Order: sequence, then structure tokens, then C-alpha cells
Amino acid sequence: MSDVMVQSINLAKSFGSNEVLRNINMEVHRGEVTCLIGPSGSGKSTFLRCINHLEKYDRGELLVDGVRVGFDLRNGKLYERTTSEIAKDRSDIGMVFQRFNLFP
Repeated sequence: MSDVMVQSINLAKSFGSNEVLRNINMEVHRGEVTCLIGPSGSGKSTFLRCINHLEKYDRGELLVDGVRVGFDLRNGKLYERTTSEIAKDRSDIGMVFQRFNLFP
């Protein structure tokens, strides 16, 4: 088992013409504490949302514990995972939202 828990390779995400993640390469190792810091709008939350596939990244690779997030590689081509497969993957990843409203 690898000690890499989260790995991004050339990860990119755009909203229209606004590229918020540009070729992000990063590894977070088992037991390591990592902070993402930057000004508002710099892509921190978008990156975290990509980790549990709440945002679909445009290109690159994102792996959690060695498993590709949101996509499967079959016959050399990427296929988006089904909603139920993605939901199962999310059950192993915890996340606290910036603005969580328990009641409307």
C-alpha cells in the first residue's frame, strides 16, 4: 500500500473562460497535515470539491488512496463513473462545507 493518500497530476478546472485550477500537481501522504491557503477565488474550495467529485475536473488526474476520482480507465479511455459508484466513493471522504445550512 502506498503512503500517498491524495495525488493530483496536472489537474485543471475552468468555469467558462476563467481557469481556476491550472496543472495542479500535489501529493498528500498518509498522516500528513496539509493546508491550502490563498486569496478568495484562488481555487482552494474548487480543488477540495474535485476530490469528492462535487466538481468535475476538466483534465488531469486525481487519485484518492490510489483510486481515480470520478472516472474509470477502460481500454485506454476515461469513462465517468455512475452516480451510485461516485456516492459510494464519497462515503469514504469527509468534508465540511464553508456555508453549511442545517435549516433553510
